[in-house]
Formats: sequence, structure tokens, C-alpha cells
Amino acid sequence: MANTLVPQIWTPGSDYTLGVSDSQIVYTRDGNDSIITYNPGVVNDGQQKLDIWISDREVPLLEQQQVRPRRDWQNRFILGDWQQPYYVDSQASNLGLNEFATIIDLDPNRDIIQLHGIPENYSIEEMSIGTNQLGTAIFWQEGTQSDLVTFLPGVFETSLEDDLFQFEGTTPPPVSFSEEARQLSTTGIDLSTSSATDIAGNIYIAGATTGSIEGNNAGAYDPIVTKYDSDGNQIWNIQFGSANFDWITDIVTDNRGNLYVAGYTEGNLEATKNAEVADVWVAKYNSDGNRIWSEQFGTEIINRTFGIDVDRNGNVYLSGYTIEEQRNSQTDDSWVTKYDTNGNRQWFREFGTRQYDEAYDIAVDHMGNVYSTGWTLGDLGENNSGLYDVWVAKHDNDGELQFIEQFGSEDYEFPWGIDTDSEGNVYVTGWTLGDLAGDNAGSYDVWIAKYDSNGDRQWLEQFGTRGDDSLLYGDIEVDSNGDIFLTGYTDGELGGNNAGSYDTWVAKYNSDGDRQWLQQFGTPDFDYAHGISGDDKGNLYVTGITEGSLGRTNAGAADSWVARIDANSGILQNFTSNSELVDLALESNSAINI
Repeated sequence: MANTLVPQIWTPGSDYTLGVSDSQIVYTRDGNDSIITYNPGVVNDGQQKLDIWISDREVPLLEQQQVRPRRDWQNRFILGDWQQPYYVDSQASNLGLNEFATIIDLDPNRDIIQLHGIPENYSIEEMSIGTNQLGTAIFWQEGTQSDLVTFLPGVFETSLEDDLFQFEGTTPPPVSFSEEARQLSTTGIDLSTSSATDIAGNIYIAGATTGSIEGNNAGAYDPIVTKYDSDGNQIWNIQFGSANFDWITDIVTDNRGNLYVAGYTEGNLEATKNAEVADVWVAKYNSDGNRIWSEQFGTEIINRTFGIDVDRNGNVYLSGYTIEEQRNSQTDDSWVTKYDTNGNRQWFREFGTRQYDEAYDIAVDHMGNVYSTGWTLGDLGENNSGLYDVWVAKHDNDGELQFIEQFGSEDYEFPWGIDTDSEGNVYVTGWTLGDLAGDNAGSYDVWIAKYDSNGDRQWLEQFGTRGDDSLLYGDIEVDSNGDIFLTGYTDGELGGNNAGSYDTWVAKYNSDGDRQWLQQFGTPDFDYAHGISGDDKGNLYVTGITEGSLGRTNAGAADSWVARIDANSGILQNFTSNSELVDLALESNSAINI
């Protein structure tokens, strides 16, 4: 019996595109996307797994959307890792027709198809019906058996020796930073989206896994929280989930050592699902990992949250968006909500235009004012500049809207992080494809902006290389000294020599918008940074995903990691009580002090 193809629409950034179902049709849109919708951590159960990947086609969200020149994006279609090939059917006699991916819009001159092993493990066959040529099929060869792994419509005259194909071999990559990073891994996909520290100096990272880190996986992506002490020793893991897709998008701690996590679920995680597709959930834990309370809520079609914060009294704040059904179309609105420390909702505020409006982070200042940020295709704070504009909103502690500021270029802007300082100033960061604060360096650039508590912008900075310098689940952290730290990824040389693929970067700014340093590090493989947090001893903790061996040997697909950085110098530190500094200038990466 055929599975329903579940549609997925991702962002116009360079996404790490995941699967939420056994079978899906994935719309990656703009960007240098990595697509991995197969779950390598699950034993083949004979279920049908048919994925359709559509790349580099923009979604017509506006009827009068500007016609933009097509960019030369490079997408990576992941069909295997060093451990195993993907889409290999357990029923070899049917040529693999029960499991395979179809790649629409493949550009053989730019894109990459990643495969397990070596070219001799595969074969290529051009397919046709009568005189009608269809495309090229790629088969995994197991003895005399051929197993279809992908079909490339409209692609012909292709060889496994072409640059289109990237073979991962059968051995893991070497470890790059065994003392400076901790890596959490299964043979599945392990992703860390956020980090936090507590008053005792412990570190928490949170995200999701398709593997079994702590107990058996409940069905798809399970939420995962890991606690480390300040020396990098793992204290505990928490893994839980429904039979469906469940995710942690953000984590925060309070001044009593409790931690709060938020995310979204497509199942009955904390209660019976309310929305058609996805609900939001939030939970509170003590420092021992014991759950104190949890809530799940949703309406309409899809509800998602990417931001959580807590005030000095333990009240909890979330931001997110809800996709709603309208006549002949769909649209979405942003929202912010407040819970008390016992999990009782205090208020919920939804706002937006007739176009698309989404919220991606939230921060609370020392006076209890609530700041959120996201993007809009409408005129939320003022006239839209072109495509996605950034907005910054302020609500008071009773949920009353104080202001909304909006800005943008003629192209895409996407905000990912917001934070406040002790004086009530607000800092926002994200990426742009436009000329937001000067000429774009070439592709995705990073930007950071400062606002005062009245919504007046103090400064705006933009930086990048000719390559892809961006954020996905990116974050910003303001410390007690008013210094600002942000993190993301680059395939260029943003803060030193590139290690080989996408590297992590971390930058420090002072409150006047002057960059103090920029650090870049990574493995020869794919490394993204997502979250950043700091302690009161001058340490920064950065977390993300790697396909390499950043802190230990890679287990197969994507692993979670956390690294320690000295906040003063930007230099990586060993996870030891001596906190030895590791000068990357001696290696292939370096910190640039400006």
C-alpha cells in the first residue's frame, strides 16, 4: 500500500533539509541546500519510502512577486554516508522500486549527489519507454542484484566518474578537535539546535535524533537534551517522543537551575494533537532532568515555535507562528505567549498582515518587556521593501503591543536570533541576500542590528565573503558586559582558512557595533553552528551539527556537537579544568582579531 507524499516547504536559505515522513515531496527553494530525508538509523522495515526532491524553484507567495534572476545554487543530495547506502530495499527482487528518491531540477554541472562507498558499488542506466527518453536511474549493486536508489528525470550521458558524484568511502573521517569539542552520535541523524548554561556552569544542548541515545527511538525524530559539566563530562541524556516527528528548537535556563525546552510535534507528545499537522509544546525540567510540567497546544494547520526565554521570576515566553486556511489559499500569523513558572498560560497575542508573517525568536529584558523578531511579506511595521522583511516587536509584560519596526532590502532577509542587554537595548541577527547595510559580498551575508528600548535603530552591520555566510537556527548571545556573540556557518574564508566544506564561525561585537574577533573552525566535512550560550567565567559554548569527526569519530550521518570558546580571545578551549587555549593559527583555521 502506497504512503501519502507529505509536502514540505523549506526556507529560501541554505537549509539542512530533513524528512518528516516515510514518503515526502520536498520543496527546497533557493539556497545551497543539503537534502537528507532518508533515516539511516532505522532498520529497514519493508515500508515504502518514496521521496521527491524539487530544488531551486521559488514558491509564488505573492501574486505580484518580483521576478528575480536565478542564482547558481549548488545542492547536495545525500544518498549515503561512509557507513551505508540509503534507499536500499530489503526486498532485493523488486529492483528497489519500494524505496528510492527522485531528484527534480538536478543541475549536473553544479549539484552533488553523495553516495556510499566507491563508484564500483553502483551502476547507471538510462531509462526510456519506447522512443521517449525519461532520464537516468542509479542502482546500488549487491552481487548480481540491482537496487534503485535514485531517478534523475531529464538527465542523460552521465558517468559515475563525473564531478556530480561524491563518494564517501567506507571509513570514518579523522577526528579534528578531540579535546575542544564533545560529539554526540548514533548511526542515525543527531541534530543540536540550541544550547544553554546554568548557574553552576553546566552546559545543556538540545535538538532531536532519529537514533537511540537514551532508550529506544519512539518512531521518527525524538527530542533530546544532553547535560555536560563544565569539564565536558556527560551527566545525563533525556530522550522522549511520539510515533511522529518531534523536535526541540530552543532551550533556556532560569536563575534556580531549571531548564525549559520548546519545540513542535506532529504527534501526541504531551497531549492529543489539536492542529491538523503540527502543535507547539513546552516543558520545564529540574537540573537532574526530571520533568516538572509540560504543555502542548495548537490550532488550524501548522504551529511552530523557534524561540523561548525566561524572566527573573521564572515566567516563560515563546514566539512562533500558525499557518491558517484562508479562502483559496493559506497564510500565517506570528504570535507570542507567556506562561508562569508553574505552566499556566497568562496571555497569548497573535499579530500579522494578510500576507505571510512568521516569528523566529524571543527575548525578555530586565524590566519584563518582551521582544520578538521574524519576517513578513506584508506591511507589518511599514511598507515592505521587496520580499521577506525583518520585523522587531515589543510587548510589555501584560502582552500589550508597544511597537513593531520593519526593515529590509529588495531581496530576502531572514532573522534568526534576538537578545537584550542590561540597559534594555535589543540586538537582532540573521542573513540577507540583499544590500541591507552596504553592498552584498556575493551571496548570503550576515547582519546584526541594535535597537534601543524605544525601537530606534542605533546601528546595522553586514558582513560576508563571496560564498555562503549564513545562519540556520542561528543564535545571538549578549553577556553581562554588553558584548554580543553570534554564530553561523560559511563555505568561504570568513575568519580563517576553510577546512574543506561548510565551517562554523563565531563572532564578537561590542555594544557600539565594532567587531572584536571572528573565529572559524571545522572539519573537512559539513559543519553547521546553531546555538550559542555563555557562563559567568568568560566561556562560550557553541553547538550544532557535523558530518565529520569534530570531537570524536563520526557515527555515520550527522552528529551533534558542542565546543568551548574563550569569550575574550575567540580561541577554542580544551574541555579540561585547566581550560587550555588552543590557537587555531597553528592549524588550518584561525581567529581574526579586528
